Amino acid sequence: MSKKSKTEKEGELPLITRDENTKEKKNIFWVIVSALLKGLIISLSALAIAICLGSAFLANNKYLGAWIGIFLFAIVLNNLKKLFLNLFYCFIVGFAFNLILLYWIYPTVQFGTQDQFLSYLSLFGLSALMSLQFVLFGFFYYYIRNLTWVLPLGAASLWVSLEFLHQVIAFYLFAFPWFVLGYSQFENLALIQISSVTGVYGVSFIIVFCCFSLACLFGKYRKRQKILFLVSSIILFGLNLAFGKREIHNQLDFENTYPKQIKVALMQPNTHGLILIGRGEEAYSVLDKQALALENQGVEFIIWPETSLEGSFTAEQNQDFLKNISKTYNAQQLFGGSEIKDGKLYVSAGLFNENGLIDSYQKNKLVPFGEFLPFQKYLNNFYRDRGITSLTGNFKEGSDTGKVLELYLQDIIYPFAVNICFESLFSKIWRKQAKEGAQFFVNISNDGWFLKTAAPLQHLRINVFRAIENRRPILRATTTGYSAWIDSLGKIRFMSGKLFEQETAIFDFKFQTRNKKTIYTQYGDIFALICAFLSFSFWGVAVAFFIQENYGE
Repeated sequence: MSKKSKTEKEGELPLITRDENTKEKKNIFWVIVSALLKGLIISLSALAIAICLGSAFLANNKYLGAWIGIFLFAIVLNNLKKLFLNLFYCFIVGFAFNLILLYWIYPTVQFGTQDQFLSYLSLFGLSALMSLQFVLFGFFYYYIRNLTWVLPLGAASLWVSLEFLHQVIAFYLFAFPWFVLGYSQFENLALIQISSVTGVYGVSFIIVFCCFSLACLFGKYRKRQKILFLVSSIILFGLNLAFGKREIHNQLDFENTYPKQIKVALMQPNTHGLILIGRGEEAYSVLDKQALALENQGVEFIIWPETSLEGSFTAEQNQDFLKNISKTYNAQQLFGGSEIKDGKLYVSAGLFNENGLIDSYQKNKLVPFGEFLPFQKYLNNFYRDRGITSLTGNFKEGSDTGKVLELYLQDIIYPFAVNICFESLFSKIWRKQAKEGAQFFVNISNDGWFLKTAAPLQHLRINVFRAIENRRPILRATTTGYSAWIDSLGKIRFMSGKLFEQETAIFDFKFQTRNKKTIYTQYGDIFALICAFLSFSFWGVAVAFFIQENYGE
């Protein structure tokens, strides 16, 4: 045994020398530096991924950006060992991506309220809130990834489950379901035909499954697992493309067999600005002059967008104006605006002929803070004390989600359904209308609030999937653009040219009436529910293994 030093006594702790103290401080310093560098690297990679994802939603022909973004997202996620880093990484990706996707929120709120603070708060607050979808994915995936043999299936099922949950919350409570990964592929016609079976969720599933399968090739997995992941992703992608091409061929044959034909005029009057600055009376003259283009064209159905005229279309002046248009051009009209019915104010679409209003549809899902104040019953004092009001009025929701209108032309009845603006996000409404017998859809909107941003194009793309899901074509008229004709394959047959320009599109709207309903129309979100069951089951098993491994005896 060695001798003790004079300063060290039996039973006492050894003295810490100056060198040891300095060494400990250096270790703490390098731990902090290492953590900061790791955080910086994670943040930069997250930003790069967000930019890739964002590019798929901001421009045409950039749908590969979604694939690249999810692939890189999966690679980084698979290599993060700590739950905190996992959640931090997912939050940065989600927050940055939503800032890119929803950048138009700032100018929209600024334009409507002239409040810069509220505009920034709306953009950053909504982006942070929507990033929770990514954070929840990261949390559940942290455990699911331990089930290595089913990892791509678990990831894809989990992703779809969270998208579906967001939609459900938005429909029954209050949320903003603008982002669904599958929407990024709207130009990839063969890939997105699966939507007639699974809804848009099937497209999201394929992207996530294939990208996470390929990402596993760069991880520490067994060779047999890598081969399984690669082969399964190739088979899934190939089968989906084969299905899509067959559907395109079959639908084109069907559409070209004795199609119905209606002479349609899509009216894009660009009167949003006039009404906002209090010059709504001038809108009558604008619409009257625009209608001159219909003379001698044989138009049978005129579609005006939301908010073309000021006030309710049940007002006498508006009724007289619309009756005169129908009488002059011998056509029926669909007109979007407000409607007073049974003493309540609705956002509505009215079907008119030379005798006046035939029938109307009341909007079921209103825009939060744009058309109503959420939870006003409970927060009325809060809103009143702070002067918070809805941008366009305090409207009531319609109650008939399956309402179908009837267009009567030359002794033929054409059942069709209307969706107004924000309702394009809710496939549940469209499905019910298709089940009730609608043969085509009309979507009317006032996208003037979005200004000259990417939002009007994003809004149009969502409609593409509603057409495929139900195999019903869509006629879309907007106040300032983009108006369009989308066929039952989701192909955009016509699209107006520029935003904030008046445009009149007259064409022969050809479509085929059908009694057969798609699988999605009949059974709804059964695919998303299966994904929810799978992801919940995988997570439960993974957590049980995690507890056994870390806390079991």
